Amino acid sequence: MRLAVALLAVVLTACAGAEAKGSIPDAPPAVAATTSTLEAGPLPLAPLTPTDPNRIAPEERAAIDALAAISSPLFPTNGHGHTHGGPATQATLDAADQPTFDRQWAQAVAAAEQLDTVAKANAAGYVVASTNAAGVGVHFVKWSLVDKPFDPATPSMLLFDLRRDPPVLVGFSYWVHSTGVPAGFAGDNDHWHQHSGLCIVNGWVDRENVAGPSLCAGAYLGGSDLWMLHAWVVPGYENRWGEFADTNPLLCPPVASTADIAQCPSAP
Repeated sequence: MRLAVALLAVVLTACAGAEAKGSIPDAPPAVAATTSTLEAGPLPLAPLTPTDPNRIAPEERAAIDALAAISSPLFPTNGHGHTHGGPATQATLDAADQPTFDRQWAQAVAAAEQLDTVAKANAAGYVVASTNAAGVGVHFVKWSLVDKPFDPATPSMLLFDLRRDPPVLVGFSYWVHSTGVPAGFAGDNDHWHQHSGLCIVNGWVDRENVAGPSLCAGAYLGGSDLWMLHAWVVPGYENRWGEFADTNPLLCPPVASTADIAQCPSAP
């Protein structure tokens, strides 16, 4: 709940200019749906959830519904979302893992060069799916990739800083449907995290920590079989807290001028 409120607080202040870029939708009326596409009904939406079903391609909308159909409705046992800030544990890789990791990281960096603008991201099928999260940025999702195996060059999410003009790519976010922790990058430094009770409406994360499908006005993802990893692969946004830290201090708002609820999360 703290994350959802924080996201709304940030977008209503620091990200107010994003609407002019056509990235953050206008506030909709209260409506509901049984799938990722909206239909008239009693369940309310979050203030910025888009009501236009045509904002995402039909195949992406179908991918969301297919993902909801096969995903567990259960919450993760230790889902913490983006509430863990600060430095991540990072160990030296052994001689066997280092070459593999270097190759995977190079593939990710090269892929980032091809997706470093909103126009390129949109052309590749990624659509904005959230408001700004302190220390993380805005998630652009290609929903048809979530149920695919981990590939360092093909993330299901891109992280953009929409506070910049023009917006800039700052990192990748791998979101993978899997019954267990994905293999991911070589070594033990890629600490995956999980989100709980996601309600997806028109390709947008309407709410998080929703108790069950009956309370969701769209496609419901419990989260226990969905794993997320942030990777700070973009040159210029290298993360001193760790290559896979949940948050990046370069994306944290100034403490002195930011309300507590909209600041970067502190270390656990």
